[in-house]
Amino acid sequence: MNFDEIAGRYDSWYRTEFGRYAHNLERELIMYFARPAKGEKILDVGCGTGTYGLEFAKMGLDVTCLDMSRGMLRVAKTKSRDLDIILGDAKEMPFRDNTFDLIVGITLIEFLNKPEKAIQEMKRVLRGDGRLILGVLNKFSLSALYERITGNETYASARFYSIFELKKFGVKRWDSTLFAFKKMPGFLLDWFVKSDRILSKIFKPFGAFLVVEVEK
Repeated sequence: MNFDEIAGRYDSWYRTEFGRYAHNLERELIMYFARPAKGEKILDVGCGTGTYGLEFAKMGLDVTCLDMSRGMLRVAKTKSRDLDIILGDAKEMPFRDNTFDLIVGITLIEFLNKPEKAIQEMKRVLRGDGRLILGVLNKFSLSALYERITGNETYASARFYSIFELKKFGVKRWDSTLFAFKKMPGFLLDWFVKSDRILSKIFKPFGAFLVVEVEK
């Protein structure tokens, strides 16, 4: 996937009805796991256009954003001067050991050919008592099925994961969210947003968005 080519229109997804709905649920679960605290040093690996980096900066964290796409980083730079934006490879990061209190990789490993190497690097630069949080697209979900059927270009080269596959990376705890899928009418989205927490308890392995905390 060439993210430089889609960088200019990437954020338009967040302005769609489903995009707003999905992002709110995903963000809520990411923040619950991340437990961000003012003054902490955070690394957003595969930051894209800086959506999450900006949110962490507003919370008072010292934010570093890393991505391989120059186009995505150009967009991120327009959002805030509070982000330390670095062009780099997740598999060979230019940071010293034990640098960050919190590291997040949100829809990152799906697009890597060697995710194990990237996770090793994240563990290397994470402090001993830090938190490593991944947000991952779930292969065992209605959304994954929908994307396969419709041939969404963004995910054509992505590898979706199940929680069972993610456990090889050393998962401490995990949860899922987002049981609705694209093209649902608004009245159904309203029902799903009220029922998502209940559905995640009953059908935990099948939410479209998995959030895991990985052991150091």
